[in-house]
Amino acid sequence: MLDRTPSRELQEDLWVFPMDYPIKLIGEASDDLHVAVVDILVKHFPDFDSTSIKIQVSRTGKYHSLTAQLLFLELEQVHALYADLAACPLIKTAL
Repeated sequence: MLDRTPSRELQEDLWVFPMDYPIKLIGEASDDLHVAVVDILVKHFPDFDSTSIKIQVSRTGKYHSLTAQLLFLELEQVHALYADLAACPLIKTAL
């Protein structure tokens, strides 16, 4: 029987750096969400242009989806960014 469980190592082996990566973050609609996301992205990407973030409002207006294009230079950058995103209580989902 073939194991179809996703393997973190296997997926990481397929990544080629540097790589452009679109990241989507979802949270309850608020200015605080946008500020928190910008703060985290600038921490990891000092030259990040915060005006490049695309914001989409949910149909009900309760949630915002923020999308940014990032240039990852190494795997450690990916892990550090996702750790900070996961620690932010305003971000419900990071894709």
